[in-house]
Amino acid sequence: MLTRVRIENYRGFRTYDLEKMTAVNLLVGRNNSGKTALLESVHILASGGDPMVLVNAASRRGEVVSGGREEPLFLDISHFFHGHEVGAGSYFSLATENGFAAITAKIVPLEEVEAQRTLFDDARGVRPAFALKIEGGVPDARGERYFVLSEDGAWLVDQRRALRRYFSDERREGPPIVFISPDSVEPDSLGMMWNQVLRDKQEAGVRTAMQILESGLEDIVFQTGDAVYRPFSRSFGGRSGVLVSFSGSKRRVPLGSMGDGMRRLLALSISLIHARDGFLIIDEIDTGLHYSIMAKMWELVVRTARDSNIQVFATTHSADCVKGLGLLCKRSPDLQTEVSVHKVERDLKTDVTFTGAEVLNAVEQDIEIR
Repeated sequence: MLTRVRIENYRGFRTYDLEKMTAVNLLVGRNNSGKTALLESVHILASGGDPMVLVNAASRRGEVVSGGREEPLFLDISHFFHGHEVGAGSYFSLATENGFAAITAKIVPLEEVEAQRTLFDDARGVRPAFALKIEGGVPDARGERYFVLSEDGAWLVDQRRALRRYFSDERREGPPIVFISPDSVEPDSLGMMWNQVLRDKQEAGVRTAMQILESGLEDIVFQTGDAVYRPFSRSFGGRSGVLVSFSGSKRRVPLGSMGDGMRRLLALSISLIHARDGFLIIDEIDTGLHYSIMAKMWELVVRTARDSNIQVFATTHSADCVKGLGLLCKRSPDLQTEVSVHKVERDLKTDVTFTGAEVLNAVEQDIEIR
């Protein structure tokens, strides 16, 4: 479990420390305070510096220079570096404790990689000027951690060639990691993760979680078809691929007809199963959920995290989401030590941490901690 993360020159942070982390960590703060950047830093560290984590983070944010469905994708990686500029010597570093290796990404001159001519085979449409070097973590089988960049920091990410060696199941050894953004699930589609639910006979647990919103829900069915993982797309298939049935109804209906809350709970409940003995990272955990079910949602997350050895990192802007966590701490004192709230302020060099007991106290006294 991560207990502390130290960040240097990553996105909007010159230096920053995220401390006193617990099993379930809720990050709060103003808009543009850096909450999502902190989630990304946790993801990079937990993955051992997997380059696909950077690719997906940039894609989610729309940091794309060009690229269409059938064309190579160019990512503008300058935004990963403090000040949004890249040049020889630019770097960011992420460090933690408890056995996880530190990760450093730096821009190096081409001379450092001239001997590795195969890198330039993937530089179609790019005039090489620098290279991105990723140090630490888990290197690939050939030990290469270099990626060619243009002068303005464009990184060619070719689905067919440039990162092929990172798509295999063997590309990273380590704990499972699931990242849920406000509108998608990563790294696997819900359909692919549902296969694990079926293998582990966990359908009843998913159904129970969904009944938090709809008590009459009886069944969940994924329509037959190939589950395709598209790492360069912001979506993972249409919403019509999942059908649900309710008591008293003669037919199943598409999940997409039921609103954002049902989709969110399905993604959350399946991800909790997939992330056993690993990490679940959720940007805007309350998306689509009514304030009246926040405490139940938190009970699902916190109890599952404790019982399944999952470390959870989530963000919110919602006072109701924080109040729901406080209400859980009141109803279930045994869970207080599992949770913490971290207030993020970019002008400070470390977060302000609230324990579960302090969150409960703040909620009962109507003290704003976001």
